[in-house]
Amino acid sequence: MDWKKVSLFGVAIGIIAALLWWAGIDEVIAILKRARIKYLVLAFFVYILGLLAWAMRWKVLIDALNMEAPFSKILMALMAGIFVNNATPGARGGGEPVRTYFLAKEIERPYGPVFATVMMDRILDLIPVVGMLAVATAYVYSLGSRSLAIILIFLDVVFFGLVALTLGILLSERKTKGALRWFFKLVERLLPVVAEKYREKFERVVEVDVPRFQNDFRFLITHKRAFLLATIYSTVSWLTVVVRGYYAFLVIGYPIKFADVVVVQMVGMVVGMLSVIPGGAGLIETVNSATYVLLGIEKEHAVTATLLDRLISYWIPTAVGALATTHLGAKIRRKKKGLIR
Repeated sequence: MDWKKVSLFGVAIGIIAALLWWAGIDEVIAILKRARIKYLVLAFFVYILGLLAWAMRWKVLIDALNMEAPFSKILMALMAGIFVNNATPGARGGGEPVRTYFLAKEIERPYGPVFATVMMDRILDLIPVVGMLAVATAYVYSLGSRSLAIILIFLDVVFFGLVALTLGILLSERKTKGALRWFFKLVERLLPVVAEKYREKFERVVEVDVPRFQNDFRFLITHKRAFLLATIYSTVSWLTVVVRGYYAFLVIGYPIKFADVVVVQMVGMVVGMLSVIPGGAGLIETVNSATYVLLGIEKEHAVTATLLDRLISYWIPTAVGALATTHLGAKIRRKKKGLIR
């Protein structure tokens, strides 16, 4: 058992408990007693719609490289990636190698092309975010909230810096190899036995799969049809994020503007990328609630709606993703033993 991760999740639960105390546990319970379940169900279905749009975006890129992958396998690998992203800190990049590994094993294709689709998927995920960040910043500035506007501008700079750094690495074979070797050295220091076990496989990935990845990644960037269609799916996926947050407030019967939800979701997204707590658990709930309060929403309603939204978008998918990861892992082990074909 990874006690470090367990302790970080313990911190997250503690933060959420403190958040409830701040909002007033009695007030939150009273609000939940008046909850309109039909909107909670709608919010959950909106999340499912966004997930399907995400899977379709990835499938478009996979199809562009002429790889045959059933939608069910894409969705299963995606859920495994979501689980790992939600269970790891930082920019949520741990899930990308995981879904690359699982899908490559499922469809029996090299890692390089599959990883190219995964990274292109992440890049296209950011296109609607750029527009939504611009809208959020302009909206907050129009409200005259100088402190929140400064926070958003700072987060804009951090976000664009991370995007530029990522693109700089992905578009350079030398930098991609350098980043992988840096990561392997880190593993070597922390887990020398594991590093030694996988050293040969790692060298093969660096020398064989990275060049394949570079070629396929550049091809996908110039593939106009796949780029446009995947961007449309990406936009749909992000619109469902805002609609889901909006429905979370309808659950508790509290009126809110779509623009307010856009602001909060963008702030939470960037903060989650920087979080040392897996998936930003606890931290994102706190930041989103505080941002709603800065926008003039009562704290008890802000906290209740935020917790409902995160239940749908983080806690439930994490549990489902854990099951998907376990299933895929067991399936691959059975394949290796020759028990299934």
